[in-house]
Amino acid sequence: MADLAFTIISIALIIPISLFLGVIYAFLLRKFNARFQWRVGPVVRMYSDLAPVIGSTRVWQPMYDILKLFGKDTLIPASAHKRLFTWSPYFSLFFSFAAVLFIPFPGMPLLSDAPYSLIVASYLLIASILFTILGPVASGSPWGAIGARREVELFLVAELGFVASLFLVAFMKGSLVIAELSGTVGSIPMVLVTLLAGITMFAAMLGKLHIKPFDMPEAECEIVAGPYTEYSGKLLGTYFLAKIFVLYNMVALFIAVFLPPVSSSVLWLPLYVVAALVLVFLLAVVQVLNPRYAIRKALTWYLKIVVPLVILGFIAAFALRMVA
Repeated sequence: MADLAFTIISIALIIPISLFLGVIYAFLLRKFNARFQWRVGPVVRMYSDLAPVIGSTRVWQPMYDILKLFGKDTLIPASAHKRLFTWSPYFSLFFSFAAVLFIPFPGMPLLSDAPYSLIVASYLLIASILFTILGPVASGSPWGAIGARREVELFLVAELGFVASLFLVAFMKGSLVIAELSGTVGSIPMVLVTLLAGITMFAAMLGKLHIKPFDMPEAECEIVAGPYTEYSGKLLGTYFLAKIFVLYNMVALFIAVFLPPVSSSVLWLPLYVVAALVLVFLLAVVQVLNPRYAIRKALTWYLKIVVPLVILGFIAAFALRMVA
């Protein structure tokens, strides 16, 4: 009974925690990008008497943007398949939030000790991405269709690295339970294979989070807003909120699987925060240093880099299992 009560309390707490951290990660990505490019925001350059009007911090700017959208009109194109177009953002948000419950946070295992929690969490994240494809396809917009097609092509290669990196660690450690993966470090050879899988996972995150050079589905200068061209108001805000949760999930899942035992105890919370900040910083560095790839070049990059890493990782993991 005590364990059930603790789980319920943890689930209630993780809702604001995941939203807060997702907003912070999104803000830091924007802030790092701006600083690397020597761009200074209006709070620094504006007249000081205007600061009380717009606020003295931009930490909550990603959330401000979402709330602003919820206050605007929502337009549904006449050519759209209305039910699929309308419900896709909500399904995307639902699945991205549901994945939060299966990824541990320091001091809160949540549902990460449930059977096959690794499969459940990964499938929920995949489902969230799928509904960012189905909705735009249902919009009836050629720009949405082009963006959705690019999303599909990127999805296929990025998910390969995402799924393979997770199940490489699962195969090596002999478990599909995230709580068990995040609680063991293993031998030095196992750590090296985990490092290789972590590099593969990071490459997959670039595509799943649309970090340059893999932001071609949303190339504004080419296809307006890509998949989101016909979305507005609360539907667009819902999609952006889903992206906040996906960002949190990807960071949390990376730490849980590839940096054990950082997510296993509340005592590791300071290191968890540092690891999350470093990961977001690295994503920002990649974003700034690279121009956008053409979709064909992105696919070629994944096939040349990620596939060999996956094959090498599974060979090493299989050798470790044979020796053990």
